[in-house]
Amino acid sequence: MATDAGALEEGEEVVTLGGTYKGLDTALVVRTAGSTTLFSRFEVLEIIAKPRYPKIRFPEYEQENWQGDLDQYYRPIELPLV
Repeated sequence: MATDAGALEEGEEVVTLGGTYKGLDTALVVRTAGSTTLFSRFEVLEIIAKPRYPKIRFPEYEQENWQGDLDQYYRPIELPLV
């Protein structure tokens, strides 16, 4: 979409980030391609991070039709002072 919109040139190497509404957990280095050349020119060059096994098992995955409060599973991110 970014290539089609002109924000990126076709063939550029970029870092892409993804995840779910629970947090960002995947990062890839890819070579961009437009929608018309996606299957012939798009490349995943490097997988930087992708969790193999999630550390936290949320109850919504364990119990069918679970409805509850997920806030207790989130901790604030503490950044070191530089």
